[in-house]
Amino acid sequence: MAVFAVTYTYGPDTDTRMSVRPAHREWQASQHDAGTLLASGPLEDELTPGGLLILRGDSTESIAELLTQDPYHDAGVIAETVIRSWTPVFGPFEA
Repeated sequence: MAVFAVTYTYGPDTDTRMSVRPAHREWQASQHDAGTLLASGPLEDELTPGGLLILRGDSTESIAELLTQDPYHDAGVIAETVIRSWTPVFGPFEA
């Protein structure tokens, strides 16, 4: 399986995002337990808040489909999602 780096850019509705965050983190925990989510966390740039997810999957399309299950997707708090294939060379996610 390939590894993908996904970045989320959050929209301006912080209140909704914060209210959905527990469900979002539960979904991430289930993906981590399944071995699909390798790492994740918020991007701390106050001007463009977002998140980084490192995921394992078969294709960009399969990752895009998986991300539709994220509660943040249903809540409409993600302004932009970028999915990029990533080849880890050093570290715990080496191919």
